[in-house]
Amino acid sequence: MPFRGNPAVFVCAVAAAFAAAVCAVCYLRAMRANRFASVILELSELNERVQYDVAMFLSEIPAYLEKIRVSDFAYSVCHGGTSFKKELSGDGVSIVKACDDGDVRVSFTLVPPAVALKTLYTLVLEHIVLIIRQDMLMKIRTLNDAFTNVLKVQVFVQHDIKNIAQFIQTSYYNLQNLTDEADELRYVRYLKDSYAPLMLKANKIINTLNLKPSDKPPAMMTIKIEDVLQQLVSLYHLPCEVRGKGSVYANEGTIFLIFDNLVKNMYDKYLEEELELLIEIADEPDKIKVSAFDSGSPIADIERIFEPFYSTKSGGSGVGLFQVRAHVNKLGGTVTARNIEKGVIFDITLPKSSPAPDG
Repeated sequence: MPFRGNPAVFVCAVAAAFAAAVCAVCYLRAMRANRFASVILELSELNERVQYDVAMFLSEIPAYLEKIRVSDFAYSVCHGGTSFKKELSGDGVSIVKACDDGDVRVSFTLVPPAVALKTLYTLVLEHIVLIIRQDMLMKIRTLNDAFTNVLKVQVFVQHDIKNIAQFIQTSYYNLQNLTDEADELRYVRYLKDSYAPLMLKANKIINTLNLKPSDKPPAMMTIKIEDVLQQLVSLYHLPCEVRGKGSVYANEGTIFLIFDNLVKNMYDKYLEEELELLIEIADEPDKIKVSAFDSGSPIADIERIFEPFYSTKSGGSGVGLFQVRAHVNKLGGTVTARNIEKGVIFDITLPKSSPAPDG
């Protein structure tokens, strides 16, 4: 033997052979790990390509599992009345990953060809279940958001329809109590004066229900705030004096919506309490300030009244004052409410020149 007379050379040769074997094993393991990592990455890319559609993802997954020599697998994905299932085609030692989020139940089974590589196959399995679960929960959230938006639109539309319905009820009552031709003439004049604000209300409802967005920016014009307030006070038959004058350059529908909700809030309170009412307009250099006073009871939790869907009124929707704040803020103005010793005051400031509409 060539190493019989030289033990040191023999030891070195054995060590070298052992090191080569270890390197070969490490290289093979690294190659396997790289192959599994590539499949995990490709599964993520597949999910993006099918736009997170679980059914399409599952239909294309066999080609990727074949790359890691998995030919048999099963799954069960359930959500509500929707389910996707596949049974195992044979027997064998399998690994299973399952999760149950209540609304979503996912179970995936792999039959690995080599039990010794269970850890790598488990990583792939965990990734598959994570993708499916993520896609299903994302779909649920999208649906929930859509339903929430529909419900919000419904509440806003109901709020505006309720205002028109109240006007119709009042008109019917007045018609029943007309006594002579002079009353009829006064009532006709009242209806003519009410036409403009009612049309703005109707157009707002129609635009809210129109799902096709308009590519035209809203029309801007100079609006006399005292005229808008006088129309609304007359529309609601409020014994309220409007003092002062001031104009803004803005969209007519937006300005009307702001002050319609403000006056409607005063009207609802007027129906329940005996009130003294006053609206004052202050014309300042770069803005106007509208202060609406009523002598009624203080507002509880006054800091919350501009929150969406919060209302201190029985049967109130909590939409009107929220709309006021949202539109005033968008125009670059402010709105506040404060309890004083003898009543409540709402203050609205608006810049004389509103920001240019988007688009």
